[in-house]
Amino acid sequence: TRLRTVLDQTPAVAAIPGAAPEVSPRHTDLALDAVTARWTPERPRALAALDLDLPAGTHLAVVGPNGAGKSTLLAVLARQLDTESGTMTLDDTPVGRMPLAASRARVAVVDDSPHVFGSTVRENLRLAARGAATDAEITGALTLAGLGEWLAGLPEGLDTRLGPGGRGMSGGERARLGLARALISARPVVLLDEPVAHLDSATARGVLDDLLAASADRTLVMVSHREDGRDGFARRLRLDPPGAVS
Repeated sequence: TRLRTVLDQTPAVAAIPGAAPEVSPRHTDLALDAVTARWTPERPRALAALDLDLPAGTHLAVVGPNGAGKSTLLAVLARQLDTESGTMTLDDTPVGRMPLAASRARVAVVDDSPHVFGSTVRENLRLAARGAATDAEITGALTLAGLGEWLAGLPEGLDTRLGPGGRGMSGGERARLGLARALISARPVVLLDEPVAHLDSATARGVLDDLLAASADRTLVMVSHREDGRDGFARRLRLDPPGAVS
């Protein structure tokens, strides 16, 4: 009964059929024009009218109180939620005219608790590249994410098993694993939802510094309540709850 209730819901995104491209464009300009959004018709608007220009390579930190629409903004950018009004474009093409798979193929999402699959290090990374990554590419992504020494210390290298029945990972290692997946995916836009929420200050700064250093040509949009690492983001956007006077 619960599954039927979920499956009978109207999808949050209107999908145009079509396959994702084999390789996402390396550089993507992203823009929002007067975009608003809400999760369901009966709920209040979650994102007020927003204009946002994100040329390829922009590093943006999004701040604001709870309820301001930060996570809703990431959902819109990730094509997990349609706009209520306004237009979102990728390279000047409205996303509503693109196959859903094609627009999503440009975006990687990293949250505060990356899942570690009960498999090898290799397979935990290959899934982000649709299984096409070489060992050299996997090692490179782990190194860029700050896990080079960690990998070198594993008894079986990329064949080391992680997760249940395998090697455990600390919170900082898990965060870096999530970033390595985003890097190896080669997707030009990376969305970060509280990526260092559970890390101590020094580890949080180290994780974000490594990500910024490895992402000069990628667009990064990070939501975080913490100050740790924000100073590395060249732009900052403050959101206030819809209807609030700031």
